[in-house]
Amino acid sequence: MPVILHSPRLGLNEVYVVSTRDGSETLFSHRFASTYHSMYGAVSESRHVFIQNGLQTQLDKPELHILELGFGTGLNAFLSYLFSIKHKVRISYTGIEAFPIELAVAKRLDYPGYLAASESGDIFLKMHEMDSFEMDSFSFNRSPSWDWFTKGVEFDCIFFDAFHPVAQPELWTQDIFDAMFKVTAINGCLVTYCAQGEVRRKMQKSGFDVERISGATGKREMLRAIKR
Repeated sequence: MPVILHSPRLGLNEVYVVSTRDGSETLFSHRFASTYHSMYGAVSESRHVFIQNGLQTQLDKPELHILELGFGTGLNAFLSYLFSIKHKVRISYTGIEAFPIELAVAKRLDYPGYLAASESGDIFLKMHEMDSFEMDSFSFNRSPSWDWFTKGVEFDCIFFDAFHPVAQPELWTQDIFDAMFKVTAINGCLVTYCAQGEVRRKMQKSGFDVERISGATGKREMLRAIKR
């Protein structure tokens, strides 16, 4: 595993809020010179890649375990919470994030308002305030470390949402995908917005069956890797 330097929480001097084409907001990182989500639509990208083509494919199971590399804005975690309520399925979510954002930054994003889920706004903020909690059928854990890879948990769906390979190459290595394969449940999947040929080959080398599928708006393809 790579050595990740854990930072203090990032404030508005290190990230800033930008609007995307679907009207939802994302953050731009000075450190990585990248946005956290697609400028074509933060929410629409997350829904397409991680919910519709990831979590939705695992609904035949009574309980779902999610691992996310790159908790970031918390958007994918919050969408997973809303998914658990809508589909009445128990979800255990684990997010890894070495560079968490300040609560004041999270408040500026207002994903609950955009998603017409203002009544759950306290849940979204709690994801940025607390390392773990349970609410209804949703269990939340967030960590800056890779300890979850040694706890024997198998994940039905992995959200691979690190910054792109040029910005954060240490998270797109063969070792990382080998580790992902080991903790993926049988018939579980790993989904990512990235469709690079090199990334696909690394997934295949790890043992995944990999398919290119239609990407979110503004991106032709994405990758879904399945552990048979």
